[in-house]
Amino acid sequence: MMISSTPLTRYHQVLQIVAERPEGVTFTQLAEATGLPRSTSHRIAGALCAIGYLEHMEDAKGTYILGPALLSLLRSTALADSRLLAFKEALQFLSAKLGETAFCARLVNDQVQLTEAVTPPPTNRSFMHPGVGPRPLGKCSSSKAILAYADPKEVERLLNIEILPGLKENVTVNSFFAQLRKVAKDGYAICDGEIEQGVYSLACPVPVGNMMGLYSLGIVGPAKRLKAMPIGDLVNIVKSAAAIASEQLLRDLA
Repeated sequence: MMISSTPLTRYHQVLQIVAERPEGVTFTQLAEATGLPRSTSHRIAGALCAIGYLEHMEDAKGTYILGPALLSLLRSTALADSRLLAFKEALQFLSAKLGETAFCARLVNDQVQLTEAVTPPPTNRSFMHPGVGPRPLGKCSSSKAILAYADPKEVERLLNIEILPGLKENVTVNSFFAQLRKVAKDGYAICDGEIEQGVYSLACPVPVGNMMGLYSLGIVGPAKRLKAMPIGDLVNIVKSAAAIASEQLLRDLA
């Protein structure tokens, strides 16, 4: 890749090269991709690391990845209130498909907040509405589907300062992290009577490109009704809805 002579464009293209390779870019790869002298590539990478737009990993290859300051900007953009419109189609699809209440949540200001809940059209049966606002970190499926992809140190900080009611009785921090690892592996989280007896919810993460741990989307209803469906079918439907939301979020950010 040839870099133009404009200094700002050089910085931009270095960031673009790193952004296109989530696994990281070595200095040699960066210099080759830019076509710049090694000294110039090193100066640009160093300047970007100094302001947190890149991070130089302490691994054997010394790879560069996107830094915390840039990721924070991207997260802020992706979590803006205007992005919530991207969930409209997914929530309507999920609610209509399962005949229960669909919801979405996001991680904002150290809180997992349920931002919207959509119920099916009126019928002769009742539906559950979880309300909106902060969710318990250690209990809600919406929270666990987000925290499973967060930095463990950050999760522990949130639990320790008790921003929200945390873990349910007899659940240790270590066992909670085991739960989160399972959620990350399986791609979904469950809340089965942990907040209210007889209430069941299942949530999946909603990726924004390579960024995880920003949003979750799920379904909530009477345990008897939702657990009558094979768990695999339920998970697949919720994941399909999450994919719809993810695609719309990326379109909005483009």
